[in-house]
Amino acid sequence: MPKSVYQYKPKSASPGVGNISPNVGNSRLVQNVPKAEDQTPKQVDLHSVMVPDLGDDFPSLSTCSKSSAKSIRSIQSTCGDEENSSSSTISCRVLDDVTPIKKEPSLIGSSGFQDGRFSQEVDIGSEGSRGNGEFDKSDGQQKEHSYDICLKRTANVVKLKSPLFAMNREKRNEMKRLTEGENIKILRPGMVLLKGYLPLTDQVKLIRSCRDLGQGSGGFYQPSYRDGAKLHLRMMCLGKNWDPETSEYGDERPIDGAKPPPIPAEFQQLVRGAIQSSHNYLDSNSKMKIAKTILPPMSPNICIVNFYAKTGKLGLHQDKDESPESLRKGLPVVSFSIGDSAEFLYGDERDIEKAEKVLLESGDVLIFGGKSRHIFHGVSSIIPDTTPKALEEETNLRPGRLNLTFREY
Repeated sequence: MPKSVYQYKPKSASPGVGNISPNVGNSRLVQNVPKAEDQTPKQVDLHSVMVPDLGDDFPSLSTCSKSSAKSIRSIQSTCGDEENSSSSTISCRVLDDVTPIKKEPSLIGSSGFQDGRFSQEVDIGSEGSRGNGEFDKSDGQQKEHSYDICLKRTANVVKLKSPLFAMNREKRNEMKRLTEGENIKILRPGMVLLKGYLPLTDQVKLIRSCRDLGQGSGGFYQPSYRDGAKLHLRMMCLGKNWDPETSEYGDERPIDGAKPPPIPAEFQQLVRGAIQSSHNYLDSNSKMKIAKTILPPMSPNICIVNFYAKTGKLGLHQDKDESPESLRKGLPVVSFSIGDSAEFLYGDERDIEKAEKVLLESGDVLIFGGKSRHIFHGVSSIIPDTTPKALEEETNLRPGRLNLTFREY
């Protein structure tokens, strides 16, 4: 059966080329109908022909000049599976220098794609954030090779900067922190919160380092438990790998054999500084210099980096997979929060109703060790759109929360 070729002929009076649709305005498509024995080619007005609704799948030519859009070939084909045999797929190829804008399938939460062909839970984040994992559409399985915690900057998209007053407010808060010193709170014995401890410059460096590490070997992936349930976050391990399926540490990641990248020296320096600041505060507020007894010192050789999307969360749990000696000494866990704020739960029991709650904001450092080393803790929710504007504009961090937890095995 001969293929039909549709040719779009824009009016000479048109000021430019917009979104072309067979059913809009006075557009005309000329169809070359195959000749019969005694017939000549006829022009058919496709306004009278039933054409499938292309919706947003038709390529946008709004950025192209009128002379660039010379012709478009449109080929109709039906889907291979019986369930969707009544639907059709339109694939378009624009000739010369016109390049159609490819539209990716939209996501509905974390349950799969909108057209229902993919039902695997992928939970790759926030609205408008699809990561950069690869997908094999032939079998509906996700084959993710890397995950970028920062959105890619698009040259054609103009992003408005934050209002000047908002930027100035963030700068004033930064200067206040530097002049007044650390804002430290004792939540319970052995549990210290350093509010705004990480300055903006260090947060930017942490994001960029995690982004580079996360896209390499042993980088971000979506882990799962033994029963196959997916964690609502992306994870990367540094120093040693922690496997949520076995709750054990190892030198390689079981899913792909990748070795965890080493912990950057800059990360370790920030951890030691946070612990020392806590010791100084505890000693200055106590007649007895017993800060190291309340909160033992620690040299991290493990870092678990989690990225929570807008809907990310983590149930109440204990960090108890380190060595018996580390747990016996109460060597602390040091947690860095960057990006969106999070509601952090903690308590002596695995009971949400009895757990206490504290808001962790970008730049906060939370330390729990000593008597608080075995507390149950988790993240109940992420507060959307709370990333500092200056940090967002500097890094283009995805909507969500970047969390680094350090510990000594």
